[in-house]
Amino acid sequence: MPDTMYGKSARIYDLLYVGTGIKDYAAESAELDRLIKNSCPTARTLLDVACGTGAHLVELRRWYELEGADISPAMLTVARGRLPDIPLHQADMRTLDLGKTFDAVICLFSSIAYITDPAEMRAAVARLAAHVAQGGVLILDGWVRPDEWHEGYRPEPEIARDEQTMVVRLAASRREGNITELDMHHLVQTADGVEYFVESHRLALTPTEDYVSTVASAGLTATVIPDYMPARDRIVGHKER
Repeated sequence: MPDTMYGKSARIYDLLYVGTGIKDYAAESAELDRLIKNSCPTARTLLDVACGTGAHLVELRRWYELEGADISPAMLTVARGRLPDIPLHQADMRTLDLGKTFDAVICLFSSIAYITDPAEMRAAVARLAAHVAQGGVLILDGWVRPDEWHEGYRPEPEIARDEQTMVVRLAASRREGNITELDMHHLVQTADGVEYFVESHRLALTPTEDYVSTVASAGLTATVIPDYMPARDRIVGHKER
Protein backbone atom coordinates (compact mmCIF):
# COMPACT_ATOMS: atom_id res chain seq x y z
CA MET A 1 0.00 0.00 0.00
CA PRO A 2 2.36 2.73 -1.24
CA ASP A 3 2.10 6.29 0.05
CA THR A 4 2.23 7.52 -3.57
CA MET A 5 -1.27 6.18 -4.17
CA TYR A 6 -3.68 8.87 -5.42
CA GLY A 7 -0.72 11.16 -6.01
CA LYS A 8 -2.22 12.56 -9.21
CA SER A 9 -5.94 12.00 -8.65
CA ALA A 10 -6.35 13.38 -5.11
CA ARG A 11 -7.15 16.86 -6.44
CA ILE A 12 -10.00 15.51 -8.60
CA TYR A 13 -11.15 12.69 -6.32
CA ASP A 14 -14.25 14.37 -4.90
CA LEU A 15 -15.20 15.95 -8.23
CA LEU A 16 -15.17 12.49 -9.78
CA TYR A 17 -16.96 10.57 -7.04
CA VAL A 18 -19.55 13.21 -6.17
CA GLY A 19 -20.04 14.35 -9.75
CA THR A 20 -20.79 10.84 -10.95
CA GLY A 21 -23.12 10.12 -8.04
CA ILE A 22 -20.95 7.36 -6.57
CA LYS A 23 -20.58 9.21 -3.26
CA ASP A 24 -23.08 11.20 -1.18
CA TYR A 25 -21.00 12.20 1.82
CA ALA A 26 -23.83 13.84 3.75
CA ALA A 27 -26.11 10.79 3.47
CA GLU A 28 -23.28 8.35 4.17
CA SER A 29 -22.20 10.30 7.25
CA ALA A 30 -25.73 10.43 8.61
CA GLU A 31 -25.91 6.64 8.28
CA LEU A 32 -22.55 6.28 10.00
CA ASP A 33 -23.77 8.45 12.87
CA ARG A 34 -26.86 6.27 13.20
CA LEU A 35 -24.78 3.08 13.32
CA ILE A 36 -22.32 4.53 15.82
CA LYS A 37 -25.05 5.80 18.13
CA ASN A 38 -26.87 2.46 17.96
CA SER A 39 -23.75 0.74 19.26
CA CYS A 40 -22.38 3.51 21.49
CA PRO A 41 -25.06 6.10 22.31
CA THR A 42 -22.60 8.30 24.22
CA ALA A 43 -19.99 8.41 21.41
CA ARG A 44 -18.23 11.77 21.21
CA THR A 45 -14.83 11.06 19.61
CA LEU A 46 -14.09 9.54 16.21
CA LEU A 47 -11.05 8.48 14.21
CA ASP A 48 -11.30 8.07 10.42
CA VAL A 49 -8.53 5.77 9.17
CA ALA A 50 -7.91 6.11 5.42
CA CYS A 51 -9.71 9.43 5.68
CA GLY A 52 -8.76 10.44 2.15
CA THR A 53 -9.77 13.97 1.25
CA GLY A 54 -11.61 14.41 4.56
CA ALA A 55 -15.05 14.69 2.98
CA HIS A 56 -16.67 12.40 5.57
CA LEU A 57 -14.98 14.31 8.38
CA VAL A 58 -16.48 17.56 7.12
CA GLU A 59 -19.93 16.05 7.72
CA LEU A 60 -19.14 14.06 10.85
CA ARG A 61 -17.75 17.05 12.72
CA ARG A 62 -21.36 18.04 13.39
CA TRP A 63 -21.53 15.22 15.93
CA TYR A 64 -17.96 14.27 16.94
CA GLU A 65 -14.54 15.46 18.00
CA LEU A 66 -12.43 14.18 15.12
CA GLU A 67 -9.05 12.99 13.99
CA GLY A 68 -8.04 11.40 10.70
CA ALA A 69 -5.22 9.29 9.32
CA ASP A 70 -4.15 8.38 5.81
CA ILE A 71 -1.04 7.00 4.14
CA SER A 72 -1.27 9.35 1.14
CA PRO A 73 0.35 12.80 1.44
CA ALA A 74 -1.64 14.00 -1.57
CA MET A 75 -4.95 13.05 0.01
CA LEU A 76 -3.94 14.66 3.30
CA THR A 77 -3.05 17.88 1.50
CA VAL A 78 -6.63 18.10 0.23
CA ALA A 79 -8.04 17.16 3.65
CA ARG A 80 -5.92 19.71 5.50
CA GLY A 81 -7.07 22.40 3.11
CA ARG A 82 -10.68 21.89 4.15
CA LEU A 83 -10.05 20.88 7.78
CA PRO A 84 -7.17 23.05 9.03
CA ASP A 85 -8.24 22.70 12.67
CA ILE A 86 -8.56 18.88 12.72
CA PRO A 87 -5.56 16.63 13.61
CA LEU A 88 -4.70 14.63 10.49
CA HIS A 89 -1.89 12.08 10.64
CA GLN A 90 0.13 10.49 7.87
CA ALA A 91 0.17 6.86 8.95
CA ASP A 92 0.05 3.29 7.70
CA MET A 93 -2.88 1.46 9.28
CA ARG A 94 -0.75 -1.67 9.68
CA THR A 95 1.40 0.12 12.26
CA LEU A 96 -1.00 2.85 13.42
CA ASP A 97 -0.35 4.00 16.99
CA LEU A 98 -1.76 7.37 18.03
CA GLY A 99 -1.47 6.63 21.73
CA LYS A 100 -5.17 7.17 22.43
CA THR A 101 -8.57 5.60 21.91
CA PHE A 102 -11.80 6.84 20.33
CA ASP A 103 -15.46 6.04 20.81
CA ALA A 104 -15.70 5.25 17.09
CA VAL A 105 -13.09 4.18 14.55
CA ILE A 106 -14.10 4.00 10.90
CA CYS A 107 -12.27 2.60 7.86
CA LEU A 108 -14.49 3.13 4.84
CA PHE A 109 -14.93 2.51 1.11
CA SER A 110 -12.96 -0.77 1.01
CA SER A 111 -9.69 0.85 2.10
CA ILE A 112 -8.77 -2.26 4.12
CA ALA A 113 -8.56 -4.23 0.86
CA TYR A 114 -5.44 -2.37 -0.24
CA ILE A 115 -3.61 -4.52 2.30
CA THR A 116 -3.34 -7.64 0.19
CA ASP A 117 -1.39 -9.91 2.54
CA PRO A 118 -3.82 -11.71 4.90
CA ALA A 119 -1.46 -11.54 7.88
CA GLU A 120 -0.92 -7.81 7.36
CA MET A 121 -4.67 -7.30 7.01
CA ARG A 122 -5.20 -8.99 10.38
CA ALA A 123 -2.47 -6.79 11.87
CA ALA A 124 -4.16 -3.68 10.48
CA VAL A 125 -7.55 -4.64 11.93
CA ALA A 126 -5.87 -5.30 15.27
CA ARG A 127 -4.39 -1.78 15.15
CA LEU A 128 -7.79 -0.30 14.31
CA ALA A 129 -9.38 -2.23 17.19
CA ALA A 130 -6.64 -1.07 19.57
CA HIS A 131 -7.82 2.51 18.99
CA VAL A 132 -11.44 1.69 19.93
CA ALA A 133 -12.35 2.73 23.48
CA GLN A 134 -14.18 0.39 25.85
CA GLY A 135 -17.82 0.39 24.81
CA GLY A 136 -16.88 1.84 21.42
CA VAL A 137 -17.41 0.75 17.83
CA LEU A 138 -15.37 -0.09 14.74
CA ILE A 139 -16.91 0.26 11.27
CA LEU A 140 -14.98 -1.57 8.56
CA ASP A 141 -16.04 -1.61 4.90
CA GLY A 142 -15.06 -4.66 2.88
CA TRP A 143 -14.20 -4.93 -0.78
CA VAL A 144 -16.29 -6.79 -3.35
CA ARG A 145 -17.32 -10.27 -2.22
CA PRO A 146 -15.17 -12.80 -4.13
CA ASP A 147 -18.10 -14.56 -5.77
CA GLU A 148 -19.47 -11.21 -7.02
CA TRP A 149 -16.31 -10.04 -8.79
CA HIS A 150 -16.50 -9.37 -12.54
CA GLU A 151 -13.47 -8.35 -14.54
CA GLY A 152 -13.08 -6.50 -17.81
CA TYR A 153 -13.71 -2.98 -19.06
CA ARG A 154 -16.50 -0.84 -17.72
CA PRO A 155 -18.92 -0.28 -20.59
CA GLU A 156 -19.27 3.48 -20.08
CA PRO A 157 -16.81 6.17 -18.99
CA GLU A 158 -17.33 8.10 -15.78
CA ILE A 159 -17.56 11.82 -16.49
CA ALA A 160 -17.68 14.73 -14.05
CA ARG A 161 -17.15 18.45 -14.37
CA ASP A 162 -17.30 21.75 -12.56
CA GLU A 163 -16.54 25.33 -13.63
CA GLN A 164 -12.78 24.68 -13.94
CA THR A 165 -12.28 20.98 -14.60
CA MET A 166 -13.67 18.06 -16.56
CA VAL A 167 -12.64 14.50 -15.74
CA VAL A 168 -13.20 11.37 -17.81
CA ARG A 169 -12.25 8.02 -16.30
CA LEU A 170 -12.20 4.56 -17.85
CA ALA A 171 -11.43 1.46 -15.81
CA ALA A 172 -10.08 -1.94 -16.77
CA SER A 173 -9.91 -4.74 -14.22
CA ARG A 174 -8.60 -8.25 -13.92
CA ARG A 175 -8.15 -10.89 -11.23
CA GLU A 176 -5.11 -12.92 -10.28
CA GLY A 177 -6.01 -15.39 -7.56
CA ASN A 178 -7.54 -13.36 -4.76
CA ILE A 179 -6.06 -10.06 -5.99
CA THR A 180 -7.97 -7.62 -8.16
CA GLU A 181 -6.01 -5.28 -10.40
CA LEU A 182 -7.74 -2.07 -11.47
CA ASP A 183 -6.20 0.32 -13.97
CA MET A 184 -7.90 3.72 -13.83
CA HIS A 185 -7.31 5.80 -16.97
CA HIS A 186 -7.93 9.54 -16.44
CA LEU A 187 -8.30 12.46 -18.80
CA VAL A 188 -8.35 15.80 -16.95
CA GLN A 189 -9.16 18.97 -18.88
CA THR A 190 -8.55 22.42 -17.41
CA ALA A 191 -7.76 25.83 -18.83
CA ASP A 192 -4.12 24.72 -18.95
CA GLY A 193 -4.85 21.82 -21.29
CA VAL A 194 -5.51 18.08 -21.10
CA GLU A 195 -3.58 15.69 -18.85
CA TYR A 196 -3.67 11.90 -19.16
CA PHE A 197 -2.53 9.51 -16.46
CA VAL A 198 -3.16 5.99 -15.17
CA GLU A 199 -3.39 4.89 -11.55
CA SER A 200 -3.28 1.19 -10.74
CA HIS A 201 -4.93 -0.29 -7.67
CA ARG A 202 -4.40 -3.73 -6.13
CA LEU A 203 -7.07 -4.92 -3.69
CA ALA A 204 -7.60 -8.27 -2.02
CA LEU A 205 -10.82 -10.23 -2.39
CA THR A 206 -11.69 -11.38 1.12
CA PRO A 207 -14.79 -13.37 2.08
CA THR A 208 -17.04 -11.55 4.52
CA GLU A 209 -16.66 -14.33 7.07
CA ASP A 210 -12.90 -13.69 7.10
CA TYR A 211 -13.46 -10.02 7.89
CA VAL A 212 -15.83 -11.07 10.66
CA SER A 213 -13.39 -13.55 12.18
CA THR A 214 -10.58 -10.99 11.98
CA VAL A 215 -12.64 -8.36 13.80
CA ALA A 216 -13.66 -10.97 16.39
CA SER A 217 -10.03 -12.03 16.85
CA ALA A 218 -9.22 -8.39 17.62
CA GLY A 219 -11.59 -8.59 20.60
CA LEU A 220 -14.77 -7.08 19.18
CA THR A 221 -18.24 -8.52 18.71
CA ALA A 222 -18.87 -8.39 14.96
CA THR A 223 -22.08 -8.03 12.98
CA VAL A 224 -22.55 -7.70 9.23
CA ILE A 225 -24.48 -5.09 7.28
CA PRO A 226 -24.79 -6.62 3.82
CA ASP A 227 -24.50 -4.61 0.63
CA TYR A 228 -23.60 -1.21 2.04
CA MET A 229 -22.58 -0.86 -1.61
CA PRO A 230 -23.54 -3.44 -4.23
CA ALA A 231 -21.69 -6.71 -3.55
CA ARG A 232 -19.79 -5.21 -0.59
CA ASP A 233 -20.46 -5.81 3.10
CA ARG A 234 -19.86 -3.62 6.14
CA ILE A 235 -18.60 -5.06 9.41
CA VAL A 236 -19.56 -3.37 12.68
CA GLY A 237 -17.47 -4.36 15.68
CA HIS A 238 -18.40 -3.46 19.25
CA LYS A 239 -15.90 -3.46 22.10
CA GLU A 240 -17.44 -4.41 25.41
CA ARG A 241 -16.86 -2.26 28.46
